Amino acid sequence: MVINSNSSATPASLRKTHRGMILSRIQSEPGISRAELARMCGFSEMAATRIVRELLTANIIEESNAKGKAAKKHIGRPKTGLRIRKDGLFAVGITVSAYHSEVSICDADGRLCASDRLENVSLDSVSEAAQFYAKALRDLIVSSGVNVDLIVGVGVALSAITAPERGEIVASEYFGWANDQGQFCREIQQIIHLPVEIENISNALAIAEMRFGAARDVADFTLIHVATFVGAGIVSGHRLVRGDTNVSGRLGHFRSDERPLICTCGRRDCLNLSAAGFGILSRMGQLDHLTFDTSKLTFYADSLLAALEDETAADLVAEAGAQLAPALDCIGNLLRPTMIVLSGYLGANKDYYRSVKTTLATQFDHNPKTSFRLVRGTISSVEAAALLALHSLCYSDRLDYDRFARVAEQSQGETYG
Repeated sequence: MVINSNSSATPASLRKTHRGMILSRIQSEPGISRAELARMCGFSEMAATRIVRELLTANIIEESNAKGKAAKKHIGRPKTGLRIRKDGLFAVGITVSAYHSEVSICDADGRLCASDRLENVSLDSVSEAAQFYAKALRDLIVSSGVNVDLIVGVGVALSAITAPERGEIVASEYFGWANDQGQFCREIQQIIHLPVEIENISNALAIAEMRFGAARDVADFTLIHVATFVGAGIVSGHRLVRGDTNVSGRLGHFRSDERPLICTCGRRDCLNLSAAGFGILSRMGQLDHLTFDTSKLTFYADSLLAALEDETAADLVAEAGAQLAPALDCIGNLLRPTMIVLSGYLGANKDYYRSVKTTLATQFDHNPKTSFRLVRGTISSVEAAALLALHSLCYSDRLDYDRFARVAEQSQGETYG
């Protein structure tokens, strides 16, 4: 679970932490009993029961047969399990991307309930872009029929260096944005009136895969997101590694073969130019320029998606995958992750993935039995944004329990009044 590092050790803050721990454990192990919760979380059974009672009252969890299975013949009182009430809470998300800009809604168990793909999004202005996405999200919430009072908050995933604790976009080489001083999040809050959690797309995907996807229950792994450029999200001990000033995972700036292109950093030998979409498009002869151009984001995205459907481009896609393999070998030796997840429109492509895997085996003697397992991601960037909000604002000490308890109480009053 996520624990807010700023929490002070007061009885109230400890109660929030314990509530988050129990809720997180129930989500990861549907059907778990009160006694099992107490043992795994290190609480007394009385303390665990008290918190469970609160969550039941707020309609956030519900009772079920143990492990969610049908009752079997047994002697004595059947064990009552606990599970997340899927319609008890919801989370919403905004994916800021030149590929598929979307707004989305997921239920408390991470299932996508509704989404809407947005067209003709202008990314020139931080303020205008934020307002556009927020209004589209507001419309989706209304059309979906989801009760806004049951939404924990908004997750925003985008290609940028972010400072989530301050709600800031620090900088985005991809969009050409400077530090926004929190403007993007403020614009959304003024329209949606909910907490906003903003995160780099690679980190958002890593969080989503850790809780809901391929890396579920994996303590140490690295997620590599490959599309127009390359980025990474690093998880150690179930926690994101952010590095100094939140700048980590800049895998695209690893040194590689020199190319007749210029990266956003000014170099010609970055992995961004040889192992990602920008380089593939250049080798296909689809670029009339050498330097990455933020005004052509949609062109890059549309052209790469078309290339991935073009069988004649398969060899170039495979060559790009082979260029990524040395970097993964370095990550494997440096961090010793249990797993490396390849994600993104290019990273999860079958030809790209196969080439990375083959190159690791033939050139670096990679053996998944003694080293990391290489897997394809299961969570899309569209899902990642809402799942980010769910992870950060529901399965953590940041859950606004009092708000949802009041909603449940009001609902009960309407039912029986």
